[in-house]
Amino acid sequence: MIPLATKRIVFLALSPLFTSCGSSPVMRPSGGQDSATFKQTFSSQSIASEQQNTAFSEARFDFGEVLSGALVEHEFALRNLGSAPVVIEKVSMTPPLLVTQMPHAVAPGAEGKIHFQLDTTSVEGKFEGTILVSLSDPALPQTRLAFSGLVTPPIELSPRPAFFVAGQKGTGNQAVIEIVNHESPPLRIEKIEHPAERFTTKVETLKPGQRYRVTLALKPDGPTGRASDTILIRTSSKRMPVLKVAANTYLYERVHAFPDVVELGTWRSGEADRAPVVLMIHQEGGTDFKVQLSTDVPGLTLKSERGPKGDRYQVELEPVSEGTRVGPIRGSIFIDTNDREFPRVVVPVSGQIVER
Repeated sequence: MIPLATKRIVFLALSPLFTSCGSSPVMRPSGGQDSATFKQTFSSQSIASEQQNTAFSEARFDFGEVLSGALVEHEFALRNLGSAPVVIEKVSMTPPLLVTQMPHAVAPGAEGKIHFQLDTTSVEGKFEGTILVSLSDPALPQTRLAFSGLVTPPIELSPRPAFFVAGQKGTGNQAVIEIVNHESPPLRIEKIEHPAERFTTKVETLKPGQRYRVTLALKPDGPTGRASDTILIRTSSKRMPVLKVAANTYLYERVHAFPDVVELGTWRSGEADRAPVVLMIHQEGGTDFKVQLSTDVPGLTLKSERGPKGDRYQVELEPVSEGTRVGPIRGSIFIDTNDREFPRVVVPVSGQIVER
């Protein structure tokens, strides 16, 4: 194992798919790395007639924290305390774990080691690997081993590699992320590139060469609505010269609906036990907000309830089950309010009614 101490990052789970190495009645030298089957041969009748007793010296290996790209290696030792050879019939493991060396069998009173290797180049976050070892021992036909640890990227974006910022028109809002350097060479932030109409960015140095803070400020006079942009942060790192950060922004009016577009999804004709879709209508700072609802979507029912503070409504949307026409749902919900600046809000609606 190549240990490298690092800071923790957001954990990412890996796929539980397995690769495997197994055995068949053909001899093959140990020590070869291959995704195909490792093969052994022994007389099954002679093995079955003698008593076996096997055990692994450990069931779990934790490699701690390493930097992405490190090669982690470990051996699990299998002890044969019985009076007959034990065949290692098959080994399955979570990718990208690999078996690099494995004995055909373990003789009575001996110990065999299965050598594993983990290339962390494509791994990020918490790695939880599972290894399944199948043996010819009827008392221990299969053993589950664990191979786990934390893989940190050379440059970490904390708490996540994305901005999520929502704010009211005229007020705006902001959010921050930190850039943490885990490489030995000092890191420089050389340039930040992004569209400028919706937000601005600012970089502050927290610790030269090691930590930086990036602030995204949503412009209070920018265009309303939702947008997803990409921020490119160019650095001096050879391994990560460009950091891509998603910027998800939403600038809303004082009176607004959430969501601002309703997707009903697919409904079956006559379906009565499905939970309704919920729409929220807000008047920021309101105390006596009132609305009247209507829609041009055939068969769509709207049930509203006013909030206790008088600043919002919750609306439940549901297609009428009886007589609803099969086909696409297209139309709008019209929200007439007592707000002089925003007398009407229109929310598009889409979906599909299918046969039961």
